[in-house]
Amino acid sequence: MKTPFGQYSFIAFLVTLAFTSATPAQANKHSERLIQSCNELVGIYAERDKQNLLAGVTTSVSEALQAGYCMGVLDEYRRHDRCYSHDWFTQAQKIAEMSVGYSERISVNELLEFSCERS
Repeated sequence: MKTPFGQYSFIAFLVTLAFTSATPAQANKHSERLIQSCNELVGIYAERDKQNLLAGVTTSVSEALQAGYCMGVLDEYRRHDRCYSHDWFTQAQKIAEMSVGYSERISVNELLEFSCERS
């Protein structure tokens, strides 16, 4: 029996694949998008911890989609590559800590590899 999540994982994989094969100019934009979306994800979970699960009610559709993009990319990367990070949230925090300006010098794949290294 197939779950609807299998389809989303496949889509996330295709998006990740497209980002890793993009030209350098496009890669910069993709890296920036991943950093911003992981910032959104970390922010939503920080709010959820503060407000006792009310973040789901106060999160906009746009914010949720951005956060979902980060989570999907991390999930798909973890399925295919060894990651020393214990969970996707730790990875998201490491990526979110990167400055958007740094995205001009790093690819999505390099961001993902960095987020998986041991602390």
